[in-house]
Amino acid sequence: MSRRSNPKIFGPPPIQAELPMLAVPPSLPPTAELVTKGQLVARHPHLLSVNRVTWALRCRAVNGLSAAVFDSPCGELLIHEPSFLAWFLGLSGRAKPRAGRRAGRRLRGPMGIENNRGEPC
Repeated sequence: MSRRSNPKIFGPPPIQAELPMLAVPPSLPPTAELVTKGQLVARHPHLLSVNRVTWALRCRAVNGLSAAVFDSPCGELLIHEPSFLAWFLGLSGRAKPRAGRRAGRRLRGPMGIENNRGEPC
């Protein structure tokens, strides 16, 4: 008999264990609700502009939007659409809704700002 057919076993056989699965953090929302900045503006052009969304994403640590923004592995920011819209409309994290998009601002009264006598807004 050759030596190769009868190998020596040193110690007990290795234990077969499952590889640890990389778990998705529980705070990560479903991927169907994650959109990019461009997709968000395209879905809601009546509410959002690219400049507004860019500002909100840039200042997310201060304005309370950091929980709705995720960094993707490719380096692009992903936005949780329901959380962003709730924040933008003032339903969470804000005291009041934002002003609508309009071409110009209307001044109060016939004389405009010059006629301001300290009346509350």
